[in-house]
Amino acid sequence: MSRRILITGTTGDSMPPPYAGIPNVSLLYARTWKKMGQEVGVTFVYRPEDADDLGANARYFFEYSSKPNKLKKLFFLIKYFIRNPLLYFKLLNSYLKICPRLTIEVLLYSAYGIFMDGVIEEFKPDIILAQAALIKTFMICEIAKIKKIPVVFNTYAEVHDLRMGVNKHLDKEQRDRYWTYFLNMSALVIGMDNCSVGPLMYLPPEKVKVFYDTCDYSSYQVVIKETKEDLRESFGLPHDLFLVAMMGAFHYRKGHDQLIKAISILKKKGIKVGATIVGGPVGLQKWIDLAKTEDVQDRVFFFQDFSEDKKIRLYKCIDAYANLSNSPRSCGLDLALLEAMSCALPIVVYDNGALPSSVDQDKNGFVVETGNIEKIAEAIQKLYLLSEDERVAKGKHSSLIASKTDVNLTAAIKLNWFEEVIRDLK
Repeated sequence: MSRRILITGTTGDSMPPPYAGIPNVSLLYARTWKKMGQEVGVTFVYRPEDADDLGANARYFFEYSSKPNKLKKLFFLIKYFIRNPLLYFKLLNSYLKICPRLTIEVLLYSAYGIFMDGVIEEFKPDIILAQAALIKTFMICEIAKIKKIPVVFNTYAEVHDLRMGVNKHLDKEQRDRYWTYFLNMSALVIGMDNCSVGPLMYLPPEKVKVFYDTCDYSSYQVVIKETKEDLRESFGLPHDLFLVAMMGAFHYRKGHDQLIKAISILKKKGIKVGATIVGGPVGLQKWIDLAKTEDVQDRVFFFQDFSEDKKIRLYKCIDAYANLSNSPRSCGLDLALLEAMSCALPIVVYDNGALPSSVDQDKNGFVVETGNIEKIAEAIQKLYLLSEDERVAKGKHSSLIASKTDVNLTAAIKLNWFEEVIRDLK
């Protein structure tokens, strides 16, 4: 049976680019469900000029016509307040009952609720998938409750990480009250691997599905005609270094600084190892400065805002991949790690969150103690010292693990859960 699925609450600022985890995952699911015969709508903050929907071809709803600034947000608030002031105050009061902190964000997102009322009225979804449990999600749930539409949450670290969002401002009693009410607004919560611990603190186990990340595994099996040397040449990368890649926003919690310092250790040992670090549009300069401080500016190469095609081409010409996420916000294996594994790369990961589950008894890489830079360097050195055949074998095992998270498989599982939710509502 064909269903109308609305994916909303994506945490990125826009439709890609920049290419970020949750917006990309939303579009992957949209594209896959469309192929399965479903109708899919997706909301984003705005559409950038060079927008890329990854071939999803869904129906899109944008809050703003271009990247919002303070003035545009003010106009947005006024526009939707005027459209339905009674609903605005209803949404505002409902939220303040569980979190009595009146902030600019709460005022703005009460207007967002009215925007979503229009989206839901136009798209008429059978079910709503909310990416993360944030203030926007609350407003969506209030509207969905009025219209008797079930909402499924995809939660990440926002529930259990005390340094995120509203948790920073609430004591334990207030958090318990907030999350118990909020999470019970959902028909089902899909907890991301290790981060399912959050919703499980407040909901019965039968209402929480412990799930895992996904990736577009099949797309990463493409055969590149260019040689490894040609690909490195196209990126301006040296041919004589063993290169370890990292992908992710230029935040400290991603661990780019720790990889840079590990490369410095290896350089001092005379080992010809380097790194390629790919991030988003902001935050790069501090890592360039760190590379200079560590005297590895000739070993660490930075890139920004890679498209899907560029990511594949990069992964085909480097030697290993590292995920050194080091905060409680690390949920699941993350999209970038699975994409690299799909390209048959051996990996080095921290023993943080669910990351260790990406390594099968050292058959495809190594797990190291979180924050231990010496151990990162040792693990990279171990991969460097392997023969080509040994590295290829580890890479193939990475690919085998990643294949089990292919979006065609995970989308079918989620679709079955949606059917159960819709059936139970009736």
